[in-house]
Amino acid sequence: MTFVAIIALLVVVELARTFGVLSGEVGTMIMWIIFDGGILVALAIVCRTWGSGSWAKDFGLRFRWFDVFIGLGSAVGIQLIGGMIGQFVIALTGETPKSNIAPPSPELVWVLINTVFATAIVAPFCEELLFRGLLLRGFRNTILRGRATNGVRRGAATPTTARRRTAAVVSVGASALIFAIVHLYEGWGSPVTMVTLGLTILVLGTVNGVYAATTRRLGPGIWTHVWFNTFTVLLTLARSGS
Repeated sequence: MTFVAIIALLVVVELARTFGVLSGEVGTMIMWIIFDGGILVALAIVCRTWGSGSWAKDFGLRFRWFDVFIGLGSAVGIQLIGGMIGQFVIALTGETPKSNIAPPSPELVWVLINTVFATAIVAPFCEELLFRGLLLRGFRNTILRGRATNGVRRGAATPTTARRRTAAVVSVGASALIFAIVHLYEGWGSPVTMVTLGLTILVLGTVNGVYAATTRRLGPGIWTHVWFNTFTVLLTLARSGS
């Protein structure tokens, strides 16, 4: 229900922007504050109501000093894969995918707030908490608990190795797929952009999902997401200035 509520909030915010209710740089700032703030509020409620009250324990919000380097290397690799996907789509369709990031404002302050801070820092942090902290763990725990059979209550039996593997694969794949689908609206109106963006984001979600599943931490995934978005922002700024 929490995830559905957050998606509903995204739809409402996007409709408000589409119909001009949230327009201009101030409107853009309000939009990401509402959406990302909504994610944090929802997760805080989940953590306090159904969890232990610890974001580190419930969502894996923990970092190590080397996470920044893991993220940097991973982001470079994913950007290269994204570039290859883009070239393949261009060769196949003859059309060039568009950037999913809005053209930056001519005013530096709004570039820093809406393009750099919101896209490269806030969004990765909130999205990794939602998709890998809440959703991936939710899928995994649901599969591990299984269902009641032969008088054994749900979750009482120790999960088998096969169930653990299934839980890991399904949770990583499902959370990555939903992560990619949710981002498709950013390429709306351009099928080639939606395909390129969707496949690239799917790779990003899968890599971060594997990190979350194997390390039980969000640190590597958050840094990968931060670096990935940072490179995308820098490319957008470079193109807009050329």
